[in-house]
Amino acid sequence: MTDNPEELTALPLEASVTRASPRGDARRKRQLSVAREHFLEQGFAATSINDIAREAGGSLATLYRNFGNKEGLFLAVMQQEAKSVWALMDQQVSDGSHPPQALERFGMAILSLALQPRLIRLLRGLAFESGRTPELGRLFLENGPDVTRQRLADYLSQQVEKGTLPGSGLGTQPLNAANMLMGMLLSPLHIDALLGRACRTDSMEIHRPHVQRCVRVFIAGFGAS
Repeated sequence: MTDNPEELTALPLEASVTRASPRGDARRKRQLSVAREHFLEQGFAATSINDIAREAGGSLATLYRNFGNKEGLFLAVMQQEAKSVWALMDQQVSDGSHPPQALERFGMAILSLALQPRLIRLLRGLAFESGRTPELGRLFLENGPDVTRQRLADYLSQQVEKGTLPGSGLGTQPLNAANMLMGMLLSPLHIDALLGRACRTDSMEIHRPHVQRCVRVFIAGFGAS
């Protein structure tokens, strides 16, 4: 370990995480919780891994043993955020919800996450940092948005196999379909928020009509020849 651990290069996340005892697992969850608040409030560049270790308790060495480095900790936080969206979708699937209802709830969840002012600030900082460190942008995309899009594509494929969605039109290319739905849901709200245009987030219900329109058009696309 160097005198300045934050200068270490990124390690593969799966290689940085060590399985721990229940007490160690609780400490790791605490570190993730504190790290999430720091990254969202301060952005990636301004966040100090030393401050996270101090606030979360335990040693800096333990934090590095759990996550490898600052980049590994950041990726773990982003993966946790992606899982929070899919926890809702998985619940809808297990409850037997039909695709229109499940996709509407997914759309509301993804917008609620994407439009968080703190996440918007984080993404602005990431866009700047990625210009100087492209690897950081790649790691974020591969462990965040790419995971969400692939999970959505897998869900659509499963629905086609079950017969709850037609296998024609968008059903023939699930990943392209997932990309299309994500684009419809996020545009123009996300780009407006990124560029500083005021966007209502105090009550996400005002965005439900937008989500419903997107889902209706999207579902219709499965019947296209």
